[in-house]
Order: sequence, then C-alpha cells, then structure tokens
Amino acid sequence: MTPAARVSAAIEVLADIESRRRPAADAMKDWGLAHRFAGSGDRAAISALVYDALRRKSSSAWLMGDSTPRAHVVGALKQTRGLDLAAIAALFTGERHAPPPLSEAERERLASATLAGAPPHVAGDYPEWLAPEFEAAFGAAAAAPKAPVIMARLGR
Repeated sequence: MTPAARVSAAIEVLADIESRRRPAADAMKDWGLAHRFAGSGDRAAISALVYDALRRKSSSAWLMGDSTPRAHVVGALKQTRGLDLAAIAALFTGERHAPPPLSEAERERLASATLAGAPPHVAGDYPEWLAPEFEAAFGAAAAAPKAPVIMARLGR
C-alpha cells in the first residue's frame, strides 16, 4: 500500500470506531480481515496512525477546527509525525486510493493553527474531568504531559 492509501485506511478505521462505538483493536482486526491484501507492515503502519490520532484527538480537533476522523488523522500527521502542509497535502491527492485533497480551510488551519489558547485538557489530550487532578499533580506541565515528566512524578 502507498502511504496515502494507509492514511485513507486509518480514516476508515477511525470512522468505524466512531460510528460503531467499538474498541480500536476490534476495528483494526476487522479492517485487516476485510482487506487481506494489506500486509503486516501495512497493518502496523495503519494501526500506528490510528492510535496516534486517538491519542491526539482533542488537540487535533482544536487545530483543525473539526472533530471528524479525517481531521483527527490530519492533526495527528502534523503533531506526531511532524509533517508540514506540503507533506500532508502530498498524501491527500484524491488519486487512486488517497483521501480527497485538502480543502482550503484545512490548508489554512494546517498553516496557521496552534494550540495557543487551548484549554489545558485539550493541549494535553486528557479528559476534562481529570484537569483538576492533573493540574494539582503536574502544575504547569499538565497541559503538555510528557512521559518523563509524568514518570518522574509517579516515582518511576
């Protein structure tokens, strides 16, 4: 599969998770069974992108101004993979198995949107109801939890 086809597949899996309210592992397994042509490397790459998008769901929705599976994947590509507008646009061409091209609004958001001004739970990608506990435990670092900071606070 091409990288763009993997992106399309990740969007498809995220849409299945959202519409059927099911665990990501089950959706990935079913996708793999229905798409036997995808090799283990393809399934691993798609899974990684799905889980990246799920981990960055809130912040991606904030950045993209939308809470769709497509917006979550685009945001995850920017945040976790460090891709710029041109690299993301190259994956969204609409050709063959690639997702449809980026809209003008998506391009503008990718070029200019930041997490500045986002609530801490959005910037940190954790549930809003955990905000008081995270802020009490991690202080200013709560908005951008990083594994070493959290592990140090937990004594690990």
